[in-house]
Amino acid sequence: MAPPPLPLPLEVAVFSPADALAAQALGAARVELNRLGSYPAGGLTPPLSALAALASLSSSPPPPQPLRIPVRVMIRPRGPPPADGEPDFVYTPAELDAMRASMSELKASGFMSVERGDGFVFGVLRRDNSSSSSGKLEIDVEACKELVALAHPVPCVFHRAFDPVVAAAVGGGGGGDVVAAVDALVACGFAGVLTAGGDAGGCLDNLGTLGRICEAAAGRIEVVAGGGVRHHNVAGATAALARYYAEQAGEKAGETAGRRGVWVHSAALKPDGSGMDEEEVRKLLEELAR
Repeated sequence: MAPPPLPLPLEVAVFSPADALAAQALGAARVELNRLGSYPAGGLTPPLSALAALASLSSSPPPPQPLRIPVRVMIRPRGPPPADGEPDFVYTPAELDAMRASMSELKASGFMSVERGDGFVFGVLRRDNSSSSSGKLEIDVEACKELVALAHPVPCVFHRAFDPVVAAAVGGGGGGDVVAAVDALVACGFAGVLTAGGDAGGCLDNLGTLGRICEAAAGRIEVVAGGGVRHHNVAGATAALARYYAEQAGEKAGETAGRRGVWVHSAALKPDGSGMDEEEVRKLLEELAR
């Protein structure tokens, strides 16, 4: 008899070192570390002191438990610009310099572990100003390749900047463009992509496109499905995405989950946004285990 399928692993976006350890204690498989209080901006680069505090908390006597799960660190110098500014994820040279500096500092700190699976999360877009594109947004392959190379051997995940790119592809009826967008991420050297499958609504509103992304990514790049995921609706994502996880994981599901599988992502914040809602994380994990 075949063993029961493993549940999709859960990545929790956290905004403090204490919440990272709490998420691990509850059973999360990975955390995405952001600057304290930056959720309204969509998550920003945490200072080096946050990683230092996480290392200190996980080793202080008596430790709640040593940090074991991977930590993916956000590299994002600012949130969405004013309405009259450049679109989100289209950065100035100074902002790209800030991303390089943050990445170099965090990588050199000694607080990140490639063996544990730690990594960086970022996304960079540019306008395609060719006469046929009307200035649509596209992945800035040159900038992304440079940042991925700078991070090496620390793996990198492309952030929700993917959503407007894939939305334009779907809106234009370009199924092939979805594949091309995934191909571009693979060519840049990304290990994964965090996406809601579009820039309208959350991932539960874009399950068809997410499926196409999973098909294009299979065996090449990890897909992290996020955007509006909570315990009361995660079953819908599980039903739609579990087969891609099973197909990619096969007999090595546990091993593949950390590299080229399909994940579920949630911020799981308290209603007032003050921090992680432990009960929400617990319920999410219960639903994923069903």
